[in-house]
Amino acid sequence: MKGNGTWRIWLIGVMALLQAACAGLHPLREGADQAVYVVARPDAAGLAARHAPVFVVGGQNQPANRIGTPAARLDEAGRSQIFVDPATPTVYFQEQSFSTAQGTYTNLIYRVHFPEVPFSLVPLQLTAGKNVGLLVVITLNDRQEPVLVTTLHTCGCYLAIIPTSFLPAAAYPADWRADGQRIYGVTLPGRLVFDAGVAPRLNVEIAVRDGDHRVADVRPLGADATPTGSPARDLILRPMADLTELPLDGGASTSFFEEQGSRRGYVKGSQKPIERLLMGWWALDLHVGEDKALGPTEETGVVLYTSLKPWARCQSDLWHFADFLRYWGWKL
Repeated sequence: MKGNGTWRIWLIGVMALLQAACAGLHPLREGADQAVYVVARPDAAGLAARHAPVFVVGGQNQPANRIGTPAARLDEAGRSQIFVDPATPTVYFQEQSFSTAQGTYTNLIYRVHFPEVPFSLVPLQLTAGKNVGLLVVITLNDRQEPVLVTTLHTCGCYLAIIPTSFLPAAAYPADWRADGQRIYGVTLPGRLVFDAGVAPRLNVEIAVRDGDHRVADVRPLGADATPTGSPARDLILRPMADLTELPLDGGASTSFFEEQGSRRGYVKGSQKPIERLLMGWWALDLHVGEDKALGPTEETGVVLYTSLKPWARCQSDLWHFADFLRYWGWKL
């Protein structure tokens, strides 16, 4: 009985800490310290540029809150060090096709990284760590209309799937609430309504909070819509494959991701000690919360799962998007 009581006390303590982390959440603070990141030449040919999301990020007076470029350098011992350079903002892109019983779709996958989520005890910053990132997936139908907008951190957490007015209601999960969805303390839209007839360019604006880099809002932008806030910063668009070949002095290169060992496929330097302590034991994953590569597991070495249930890792793998949608109740 004494052992059971100790277990309950420990579990209650962990839940209290997690609640404290959520209690410290704040909305995006609008003001002069925001910046709007827009892909350079957004009207250029190609789906990647035409549908690239616009990022509105708070706290630009702190380098940790600026979208940067993953980079590498050699230390005094000649070993490579990975960091995210906040001086130059870059968004990485790849395209993926998938098919379901309803049709064929195209995923436009965008990835950005920040130098770090700084440590904080009050409020508890659960996701504190370096080289952290966000993924935005724009799912197009066969008419190149966006039907889903999916956002999550590059560790797989804080997943939000938002349907648009181009997706038939029959494809929604049962009991879906179009008036909004609650994602760990943040309310995001339950549906995005685009104006008819604004194709081929249909974008979304992603509002990102300072500090923890949580997605605070998502809104549609039509062809004539302008992003919120100022000043604007050009976001360089690069292929996702560039992350595996970061240049080093002397003409060499190295990957943004670990290439061998128990951390193969994880972002170098992306340890999350607080998440490991509080969640690793019950999630059965000592690397819980660490940022990862996205791709086939046999190539990356990791599963970018989006459910903390250990038995649901393969079904909730973002890369296998049709299975991922089915797991979360979508009927595309």
